[in-house]
Amino acid sequence: MRVTDSMMRDGALRGLNNNAMGLYALQEQLSSGKALNRPSDDPALVRQAMKIRDTLSELKQFSRNINAANQTVSAADGALGGATQLLQRANELALQGANGSYSPSDRQAMALEVEQLAGQLVQLAGTRVADTYIFAGFQTDTPPYATPTGAYQGDAGAIQARIAPGASVQINLIGSAVFGPALDALEQLRSELAAGTPVTPGAIAAISAGQDALLSARASVGALQNRIDGTSDIVGQATDAAEKLLSLTADVDMAAAISEYSERQLTYNAALKINGQILQTSLLDYLR
Repeated sequence: MRVTDSMMRDGALRGLNNNAMGLYALQEQLSSGKALNRPSDDPALVRQAMKIRDTLSELKQFSRNINAANQTVSAADGALGGATQLLQRANELALQGANGSYSPSDRQAMALEVEQLAGQLVQLAGTRVADTYIFAGFQTDTPPYATPTGAYQGDAGAIQARIAPGASVQINLIGSAVFGPALDALEQLRSELAAGTPVTPGAIAAISAGQDALLSARASVGALQNRIDGTSDIVGQATDAAEKLLSLTADVDMAAAISEYSERQLTYNAALKINGQILQTSLLDYLR
């Protein structure tokens, strides 16, 4: 095949253009820190990176769900801890009120304290997280109890949190089951003390049943917290692994890119010099 001046010029220009495009691509990578700046860079790797990003997005949503669940569970544990202390004090008053050495006026004074304990228990049952009542089921904008003797105003709705692929947990406790026995027991105790008569074994047993309900609820919360913490660790590890994989897939190796850029720059400069001579000679030949 005969090589013409035109072919030499076209080849020189194509070579220079390819070198310039390579330099531009490396400049873009070094500037953005990304090896993949558009789908055409490497379609297969772009698809892989998109899948990894989707996985990361899902994992981060799980992390947000876990954080929200932790807030609710922590608030529930605090409320139950306070309620347990209230019932311990109520049990002390019940035992004192059953003692025949106390006078009717002493018992009536105890009744006033029990009334205060019941009011505090209602406040604890109305614990909120971000303006959401956590013991009212789905009725999250309604306090479970308006008064110590009032009816439960929530429902039995179970609020679920999706904390991992295929894993959801109920993060709320139903106020009527947790606080109802204690409130009923406090009202019975208050009534007997206010009458000035010795507290009956039935009232003491009711207080004990109220304590059991609170302790059982707190044990459930503790088990739930352990599960959430364990899942949080797993999700965190999976997130770290996905972020590293995405970095390996989509981020540029700066050291390698800088080295390649330097080599391409030398090649480009050499090509400019050589091809410049070719182009200049060809043009002079053409003018002759």
